[in-house]
Amino acid sequence: MKRHGVLVFVFLAAFITYLDRVCISVAAPSMQKDLGLSAIEMGWVFTAFYVAYAIFEIPAAWAGDRWGQRRTLIRIVGGWSIFTMLTGTVRSYATLLLVRFFFGAAESGAFPTLSRSLSRWFPAHERGFANGLMWTGARLGGAVSPALAVLAMAWVGWRGAFLLYGLVGLVWVAACAIWFRDAPADEPVATTGPLPWKQLLFNRDLLILCATYFASGFGFQFFVTWLPTYLTREHGLTLARSGIYASLPLLAGALGCALGGLVSDWITRRSGSLLWGRRIVGAGGFLLGAAGFLAAVSARSPELAVACLAFASGAHDLTLPVVWATCTDLGGRFGGTAGGWMNLASSLSGMLAPVASAGLAQWFGSFHAVFWVTILFYLAGALLWLFIDPRKPAIS
Repeated sequence: MKRHGVLVFVFLAAFITYLDRVCISVAAPSMQKDLGLSAIEMGWVFTAFYVAYAIFEIPAAWAGDRWGQRRTLIRIVGGWSIFTMLTGTVRSYATLLLVRFFFGAAESGAFPTLSRSLSRWFPAHERGFANGLMWTGARLGGAVSPALAVLAMAWVGWRGAFLLYGLVGLVWVAACAIWFRDAPADEPVATTGPLPWKQLLFNRDLLILCATYFASGFGFQFFVTWLPTYLTREHGLTLARSGIYASLPLLAGALGCALGGLVSDWITRRSGSLLWGRRIVGAGGFLLGAAGFLAAVSARSPELAVACLAFASGAHDLTLPVVWATCTDLGGRFGGTAGGWMNLASSLSGMLAPVASAGLAQWFGSFHAVFWVTILFYLAGALLWLFIDPRKPAIS
């Protein structure tokens, strides 16, 4: 069926998104050495992406609602692929900051647009699975990126690795232009009429959902920014081993994404309650994720530390399918814009996390301080899920 092809296409787009985004975490030690950057300066490089991502997230997501997902995705994936390639050309700290800022601007709106596309093709009781598979693709991209980056860097250096990663995205763009369509033939592509901004953006349930996604983002950023550095600095691993080990939490996250969507849809069908199908998985994933980070604090070997962090990542990522399915439920025909609003919260967390994590590790002498802050965020996220009701859309 056509919609299954769409699901595969969305999976691949999400895969490439994190393939490109995570590459820099593995390249960071080499980039710091070649460009003479401190840990704090590298933290600002990570943050530059999220500053732009936050600024342009809502306009980019709205563009998908207004003019269709296909055209928007061609612009998004093509843009981020070009700036991924340009990352490999930088020669100074200032240029690196600028390129990563434009990379973030180009990638903004990607997941709201992809999720909105899924909501056009799948009914509400199947959106948990569909969004779960999308995020499985994202986590798999992040999981294989460290190992592939290590191989690419050994072959063509860190600069060449960014060139190769960017080319993969351009192949997807060509396929999108030829094959991808926004929606079934009997559904209009673009949304007509003015967007009721106040009604959408200040909806109570959507605001609480944004708060949970902010809490979610802080812990996740550690896996795509400082995890390889943590493994080399605090557990003495080589760059090659840290790249392989760093892929395991994201691989566990891929499993969590797939499982979270399936479990949510199963609970919804068995109980007949969309509310509890989403709420149980949302709150439970945060609690289990907090437990994983707590266990990692006392881990003394790199293997045990990575195992605990992989559990935390997999457990937390149970929540992603229900977060995005709930967002499109609440957003209705402006589900993409609602997704942009929610993803803005995660972007703000992403702006805070890399530099805050570097500062916490420097101040306390260990990344374990980051783990404790993440635990607090995850406990707050679990509590907030008890107040979200996906059955009351902000806009029908």
